[in-house]
Amino acid sequence: MNFEKYQQINDEKRNFREMDDASVASNYRNQGCGDGYRVFLKIEGDRIVDASYTTTGCGFGLASLALVTELAKGKTLGEAEAITTDDIEAGLDGFPPRRKNYPEAALEAFQQALDDYRQGKGAPTAAKAEIREAALAKVRQGGNWVGENIGAIDLDGVHLDGLDARGVNLARASLRGASLVGANLDTANLHGAFLNEADLRNANLTGADLRWCKLSGARLDGAILTGATYDAGTRFDPDQVWRLDEMRAAGRDVFVR
Repeated sequence: MNFEKYQQINDEKRNFREMDDASVASNYRNQGCGDGYRVFLKIEGDRIVDASYTTTGCGFGLASLALVTELAKGKTLGEAEAITTDDIEAGLDGFPPRRKNYPEAALEAFQQALDDYRQGKGAPTAAKAEIREAALAKVRQGGNWVGENIGAIDLDGVHLDGLDARGVNLARASLRGASLVGANLDTANLHGAFLNEADLRNANLTGADLRWCKLSGARLDGAILTGATYDAGTRFDPDQVWRLDEMRAAGRDVFVR
């Protein structure tokens, strides 16, 4: 493996971005490690004119997604379908034996995006932008998100301190680096949400659904997680794993300490 190229791709975060004018935005879960991938494709006629992705996964996942999206640009849909894991691995002169699952998962995520496009799945980014703006307008006007169905939108870095969001649906939403100090997220649906590096100090997450939720790097001082659900995909920093004692395990395969 060419580690110099690997490091360069990770430093640049090549193709790592949301796409405002995507033809399809497809969600994929890496069953091996639980990381979530989103693949964006802009398609004109029968050709992929742009491709990007987002992920909170590790460097191997990021590099694999960067390579497959780079390979896809300029190809027809038929040509893109022919991309293989060997093509992805060639971008780094091969992957270590224990990391070959990453190009496999990246290819599956990309192929799923192609399938979603053909089947008309994958909510258009424009629609998500409208939902996002409407939700943030409520906050600016002093409103709340109690019981709101907001879903998988990009809320990275937003300031939602003190927000009353009891029972809100934010499943698969991206809230990386968001500020939710003192927010009331009682019984909120945060299944599969990305809360990496979020500020959740003194937030109330009682009874919240935190299955597959990513909380690595989150500030949790004073946060209440009593009765919140977790599973094998829930991620905390090692010094926060003790919080599982106040939470409720869901599913057969739960978080391993």
